[in-house]
Amino acid sequence: MNYRFPVVLLFTALLVAPGCSSEPAEEPAAEAAHQEPAEVTEAKEFDPAALKARIDAGENVYLLDVRRPEELIEHGAIEGYVNIPIDELEGRVSEIPKDRKVVVYCMRGGRAGRGAELLAKNGHTGLEFGGITEWKEAGLPVVQPEGSK
Repeated sequence: MNYRFPVVLLFTALLVAPGCSSEPAEEPAAEAAHQEPAEVTEAKEFDPAALKARIDAGENVYLLDVRRPEELIEHGAIEGYVNIPIDELEGRVSEIPKDRKVVVYCMRGGRAGRGAELLAKNGHTGLEFGGITEWKEAGLPVVQPEGSK
């Protein structure tokens, strides 16, 4: 019996099948953003402990969380955040101050990188980006959105 065709078919299916994840299903664009941070020329990835120290020292940082509201409820947010989901950011870019350092974050940094790139193209400087996952892994605190449990 020739097993070559089923093996090739199985291998092809494994290459194109979506990966298993404990994360909730997302739209294709958001899912792709979780793979690798977008290339950002005018921003740098933030160091969670250093960012926390700057915030504690009173630095006036604008914390932009670009996740969907349900993600904030599930995973928490950095205290002082403003939530503008990545899908809405282009239409709301004028809400982001240009006179403050802006730290854009999401779960792992992919959408945040895209958000920082968009802000850089619109004249923002001093941009940083990253993910709440790394923040939490560093043992740093999160808050729950107002009105959530």
